[in-house]
Amino acid sequence: MAGINGLGSSLTSALSGALAQTQRLSNSAGNVANARSTGAIPGADGTVPAGKNAAYAPSATDTVAADGGGTRAVSRPVTPAYIPEYQPDSPQADGNGLVAAPNVDPVTETTSQISALSAYKANLAVIRTQDDMQREAINTLA
Repeated sequence: MAGINGLGSSLTSALSGALAQTQRLSNSAGNVANARSTGAIPGADGTVPAGKNAAYAPSATDTVAADGGGTRAVSRPVTPAYIPEYQPDSPQADGNGLVAAPNVDPVTETTSQISALSAYKANLAVIRTQDDMQREAINTLA
Protein backbone atom coordinates (compact mmCIF):
# COMPACT_ATOMS: atom_id res chain seq x y z
CA MET A 1 0.00 0.00 0.00
CA ALA A 2 2.88 2.42 0.57
CA GLY A 3 3.51 2.50 -3.17
CA ILE A 4 -0.08 3.42 -3.91
CA ASN A 5 -0.07 6.14 -1.26
CA GLY A 6 3.18 7.49 -2.67
CA LEU A 7 1.64 7.64 -6.12
CA GLY A 8 -1.36 9.51 -4.72
CA SER A 9 0.82 12.08 -3.02
CA SER A 10 2.83 12.65 -6.18
CA LEU A 11 -0.41 13.18 -8.08
CA THR A 12 -1.62 15.62 -5.42
CA SER A 13 1.66 17.51 -5.59
CA ALA A 14 1.62 17.63 -9.38
CA LEU A 15 -2.02 18.76 -9.57
CA SER A 16 -1.55 21.44 -6.93
CA GLY A 17 1.62 22.58 -8.69
CA ALA A 18 -0.17 22.83 -12.04
CA LEU A 19 -2.99 24.83 -10.44
CA ALA A 20 -0.51 27.15 -8.72
CA GLN A 21 1.26 27.80 -12.03
CA THR A 22 -2.07 28.49 -13.72
CA GLN A 23 -2.81 31.14 -11.09
CA ARG A 24 0.70 32.56 -11.45
CA LEU A 25 0.32 32.83 -15.23
CA SER A 26 -3.15 34.38 -14.93
CA ASN A 27 -1.88 36.98 -12.46
CA SER A 28 1.05 37.90 -14.70
CA ALA A 29 -1.22 38.15 -17.75
CA GLY A 30 -3.46 40.55 -15.80
CA ASN A 31 -0.46 42.69 -14.97
CA VAL A 32 0.61 42.85 -18.61
CA ALA A 33 -2.94 43.59 -19.80
CA ASN A 34 -3.24 46.51 -17.38
CA ALA A 35 0.32 47.84 -17.62
CA ARG A 36 -0.70 50.99 -19.49
CA SER A 37 -3.86 51.76 -17.52
CA THR A 38 -3.20 54.84 -15.46
CA GLY A 39 -5.02 56.50 -12.63
CA ALA A 40 -4.75 59.42 -10.28
CA ILE A 41 -1.86 59.62 -7.87
CA PRO A 42 -3.21 58.88 -4.40
CA GLY A 43 -2.94 61.47 -1.66
CA ALA A 44 -0.94 61.01 1.54
CA ASP A 45 -3.87 59.08 3.04
CA GLY A 46 -3.85 56.61 0.12
CA THR A 47 -7.12 57.76 -1.45
CA VAL A 48 -7.51 59.20 -4.93
CA PRO A 49 -9.22 62.56 -5.46
CA ALA A 50 -12.99 62.52 -5.98
CA GLY A 51 -14.01 61.87 -9.57
CA LYS A 52 -10.69 60.24 -10.49
CA ASN A 53 -9.82 56.59 -10.92
CA ALA A 54 -7.26 54.60 -8.97
CA ALA A 55 -4.44 53.05 -10.96
CA TYR A 56 -4.31 49.28 -11.45
CA ALA A 57 -2.43 47.69 -8.55
CA PRO A 58 -0.19 44.90 -9.88
CA SER A 59 0.56 41.82 -7.84
CA ALA A 60 3.18 39.09 -7.89
CA THR A 61 2.53 35.43 -7.24
CA ASP A 62 4.76 33.21 -5.16
CA THR A 63 4.44 29.45 -4.91
CA VAL A 64 4.77 28.01 -1.43
CA ALA A 65 4.40 24.62 0.19
CA ALA A 66 0.78 23.84 1.03
CA ASP A 67 -0.33 22.41 4.32
CA GLY A 68 -0.59 18.65 3.87
CA GLY A 69 1.73 18.60 0.86
CA GLY A 70 1.75 20.04 -2.59
CA THR A 71 2.04 23.65 -3.63
CA ARG A 72 -0.18 26.69 -3.52
CA ALA A 73 0.01 30.14 -5.05
CA VAL A 74 0.06 33.24 -2.88
CA SER A 75 -0.43 36.68 -4.39
CA ARG A 76 1.19 39.75 -2.88
CA PRO A 77 1.07 43.38 -3.96
CA VAL A 78 3.97 44.82 -5.93
CA THR A 79 5.64 47.60 -3.96
CA PRO A 80 5.51 50.39 -4.93
CA ALA A 81 2.23 49.78 -6.74
CA TYR A 82 2.64 52.67 -9.13
CA ILE A 83 5.25 54.92 -10.68
CA PRO A 84 4.51 58.61 -11.35
CA GLU A 85 4.41 59.26 -15.08
CA TYR A 86 4.12 62.59 -16.89
CA GLN A 87 0.88 62.73 -18.88
CA PRO A 88 -0.39 66.30 -18.59
CA ASP A 89 -3.28 65.70 -21.03
CA SER A 90 -4.74 62.84 -19.01
CA PRO A 91 -7.95 63.53 -17.09
CA GLN A 92 -6.31 61.62 -14.21
CA ALA A 93 -3.31 64.00 -14.07
CA ASP A 94 -2.63 66.05 -10.98
CA GLY A 95 -1.58 69.71 -10.97
CA ASN A 96 1.95 68.72 -12.04
CA GLY A 97 0.70 66.63 -14.97
CA LEU A 98 1.53 63.33 -13.24
CA VAL A 99 -0.53 60.15 -13.26
CA ALA A 100 -0.02 56.87 -11.43
CA ALA A 101 1.19 54.18 -13.85
CA PRO A 102 1.16 50.57 -12.63
CA ASN A 103 4.62 49.33 -11.60
CA VAL A 104 4.71 46.51 -14.15
CA ASP A 105 8.07 45.44 -15.58
CA PRO A 106 7.55 43.66 -18.93
CA VAL A 107 10.83 41.75 -18.61
CA THR A 108 9.92 40.43 -15.16
CA GLU A 109 6.44 39.47 -16.37
CA THR A 110 7.82 37.67 -19.44
CA THR A 111 10.28 35.76 -17.28
CA SER A 112 7.51 34.86 -14.84
CA GLN A 113 5.29 33.62 -17.65
CA ILE A 114 8.05 31.47 -19.18
CA SER A 115 8.90 30.05 -15.76
CA ALA A 116 5.23 29.33 -14.97
CA LEU A 117 4.77 27.58 -18.32
CA SER A 118 7.86 25.42 -17.77
CA ALA A 119 6.74 24.46 -14.25
CA TYR A 120 3.24 23.72 -15.54
CA LYS A 121 4.65 21.40 -18.22
CA ALA A 122 6.82 19.65 -15.61
CA ASN A 123 3.76 19.04 -13.42
CA LEU A 124 1.84 17.64 -16.39
CA ALA A 125 4.75 15.28 -17.12
CA VAL A 126 4.50 13.96 -13.56
CA ILE A 127 0.75 13.42 -14.01
CA ARG A 128 1.32 11.56 -17.29
CA THR A 129 4.02 9.40 -15.70
CA GLN A 130 1.70 8.64 -12.78
CA ASP A 131 -1.02 7.58 -15.20
CA ASP A 132 1.40 5.35 -17.14
CA MET A 133 2.65 3.72 -13.93
CA GLN A 134 -0.87 2.99 -12.70
CA ARG A 135 -1.87 1.58 -16.10
CA GLU A 136 1.21 -0.66 -16.10
CA ALA A 137 0.47 -1.84 -12.56
CA ILE A 138 -3.12 -2.70 -13.46
CA ASN A 139 -2.02 -4.54 -16.61
CA THR A 140 0.60 -6.48 -14.64
CA LEU A 141 -1.83 -7.50 -11.91
CA ALA A 142 -4.70 -8.32 -14.30
